[in-house]
Parts: sequence; structure tokens; C-alpha cells
Amino acid sequence: MKSQEEIKNLAKGVKVAVFDGDGVIFSGQVFVGPGADGTFKELLKVRSHLDGQGLSLIRSAGIRVAVVTAEKSGFAESLVNKLNNLPSAKSGAWPPIEIFTQQIGESKLVTIETWLKGLGLAWSECAYMGDDVGDFQVMQKAGFKASPAQAESLVKNISDFVAPRQGGNGAVRDFCNFLLETRGIDPTTLNLW
Repeated sequence: MKSQEEIKNLAKGVKVAVFDGDGVIFSGQVFVGPGADGTFKELLKVRSHLDGQGLSLIRSAGIRVAVVTAEKSGFAESLVNKLNNLPSAKSGAWPPIEIFTQQIGESKLVTIETWLKGLGLAWSECAYMGDDVGDFQVMQKAGFKASPAQAESLVKNISDFVAPRQGGNGAVRDFCNFLLETRGIDPTTLNLW
């Protein structure tokens, strides 16, 4: 088991933070209703605006962000598009959030590894926040492992950081706050506009 000091030192070395979609950025709850054609479709996924703010904070602090999800529903893509169109992101002050959809297990691993190599970074500089078995392989490789409060035990058991809040309800923000805290960064000093 790692000491608190070792965990903080690992967190200080994080240059990229990668997040799963459902269960991490989104709560995993889906509201379903009739679409225009009369068939039932996903209408809404629950997420916290606090999490979006957390992502902006770490981007402003120079940490690159990616979302890697098994889904291709439009929800994660819409969120990433919104965050990439914030004034600071559009001005080029922050690099864009990358999104990789329809990735799970081994394909998540390969996708993230390829992205890291393209950035000239190693797994040791990568944090990953996941919540279930589909994230397990990636978390074993990531230099820093995080999970939301409701994550499955097999994921929480290998996590360096377990958020006090659940996915889609502040877990991402908790993790982003932790990354800033380990660097001694006061969030009120960051350029968010």
C-alpha cells in the first residue's frame, strides 16, 4: 500500500488525465423516452456542472484531458464539444479535450497508448479515472489511478484516489481538485476566461 506522500508525488507527475464516460463523467443513469419516430431513445444522461469546471481548472493548469468511452451516443461528444468551445479553449490557451468513443478493454488500452506516444508521454505521466471492469486494464497501466465513490471494488482496490462523490455527481471535480492541491495551485489564480 502506498503512503499519502507517495500518492501525492505520483499525482504531481500527472501530465494527462483520462476519464471514462458512463459512471465517471456521467452518473450511469439514463432517462429514456419516445423519439420522433416513436421508438424509445436515450434522452438524457446525468452529469455535474462541477465536473466540467474541474476539467477547465486542470486544463488551465496545463494538464491535458481525454475522454475514452465505450459509448457513441452523442452525449460525451456533446460535452467535449461544449468544453472545447469555451473562450479559453477557443483562444488556444488550452489544448482541446480529446475524445475517443467505442473503446473498451484492450481497445481503450491501445487507444490511450497511441495517444500518449503521439504526445511524447509515458504511462507514468497518465492518470486514469474509471469505475468498472472495462477500465481495469487501463488502470493497471496508468501511473495514477482514480475512481468515483460508487466504482466497483476491483477498481477501487487498485485506485490511488477514490473520490468522495459519485460519478456524474462531482467525482471528476474531486479528482481535479486533488491534482491542483498536490501542485499547490489555488484555483482562484487560474485563467478560466
